[in-house]
Amino acid sequence: MQQFRDNDNNSENLNEEDNSINQHVPQFPPKKAPSFSMEGPQILGLLLQFRCAQGNARRELECQLIKRLVNIKKNYEPICYRLNGTWALKYTNYLYENSNTLPGPIDNTPLLQIKEPIRNRDYFVLTDTVWKFLLEEYGGGPELLEDKIPPSPVSAISSTTDRAKSADISMMSSISQQELPSEIPIKGMKNELFFCYMHSILQCLMCIQELNHFILNSINRHNGQKMLYCQGYKEMLLQMRDAQSDYIKINNLRTTICKKFNPKYQHDAQEFLLYLISMMEDEIIEVNKENEKKQQPKLENVVKKYLKGQIVSELICKNCKHKSVITEEFLTLSLALTKVSTVNQSLEEFLKDELIQDYQCDNCHKKKIAIKKTRITNLPRYLILHLKRFKFFPKQTKITQQIKFSIESNFCNTEYKLIGVIVHSGSLEQGHYYSYGRRQHKWWLFNDQRIKQANKMDVQQQQSYILFYQQLF
Repeated sequence: MQQFRDNDNNSENLNEEDNSINQHVPQFPPKKAPSFSMEGPQILGLLLQFRCAQGNARRELECQLIKRLVNIKKNYEPICYRLNGTWALKYTNYLYENSNTLPGPIDNTPLLQIKEPIRNRDYFVLTDTVWKFLLEEYGGGPELLEDKIPPSPVSAISSTTDRAKSADISMMSSISQQELPSEIPIKGMKNELFFCYMHSILQCLMCIQELNHFILNSINRHNGQKMLYCQGYKEMLLQMRDAQSDYIKINNLRTTICKKFNPKYQHDAQEFLLYLISMMEDEIIEVNKENEKKQQPKLENVVKKYLKGQIVSELICKNCKHKSVITEEFLTLSLALTKVSTVNQSLEEFLKDELIQDYQCDNCHKKKIAIKKTRITNLPRYLILHLKRFKFFPKQTKITQQIKFSIESNFCNTEYKLIGVIVHSGSLEQGHYYSYGRRQHKWWLFNDQRIKQANKMDVQQQQSYILFYQQLF
């Protein structure tokens, strides 16, 4: 779970005359890391998903697991282990640079041959929880204890979804049945705690008119009590429509997500995006199962229709030419930022053929070289691109490199226009989320309760974290 020292409560300190919102990141004291008792059940659920996953989904879940394991605060002083720096670099490339070459078994033997190995160069220090996970997954060794206990980490970012299903909130007793417009008024969102991650995502989601229209006109008093996330989103849209002030305070949706996103901690915007959309789709699917039994009309799966794409990965053994195919749906594409300067280059790297060493073929049962081919077989109406700016292993860092993106772009021979941008300003330890969205034919800056009109130049100068594109016809 991502822990920032956040500047949410101080968004009012960002002056209108500032040329860039990044110039001012107010200081907040460090937040405590989550305890194991809080994180344990979610980690176990995530581990089960990881064991069953394949391909890119497995890698993204492993990123999520490492992030959570690194930041667990134990109730005792942990035993710490040394990890060979060379192996750590290979593992980092696999996790964060979209390399499909696994690091292989852990090999700490070179550390035994170095008289005085240097920390954070020759080796990195891991807690026992992280070490045991890596040892179980990759094998190898030997175990080398670290004499000095490292300081507890204070922050982390997450990149994938954990589809927990629990909520307990009160619902509205009745909802209007009339057709409601899908264009939402421009208003801010009051931030009293650490909800900038949620506000920035919601402002961008409101740029998707098909989603607004479905939520406003298909969620009603008959199905709303079974659709807590969809209902909470609808109540927010109605607040936007009916509020007399320039901003609203979100209540029910905050309550619904609190078991997954503890309000005492800051969280990652992409994790919230994946979680919210996944939960909304789960609710649609469950209601449709009941409607089918009752021979009632089904709800349109607006998530699958407009937001989900499909990617196919082929592994071809160079020895016997056997082809192994993995097909995955995606809500976002997570793109590595190493050796690229534009979003298009990063997508090209993501789809580039790659040689995989020591591939264990299911057909000839030999370890040979394989070719991995990745292609997108179905582009969604709304393409959401997540730029992997945050690394947690072996050290926690943020990539601040400016990655160029266009207002109109061609992705895989398909034309798209930009409708939303999520920005994370500051560092891992101290940062803030805000967003830009194109609504009512204009660009707007959304910074919690503060909003102001922007232009294309303002948008393209941002250090983007998540980009929302709409397909052109």
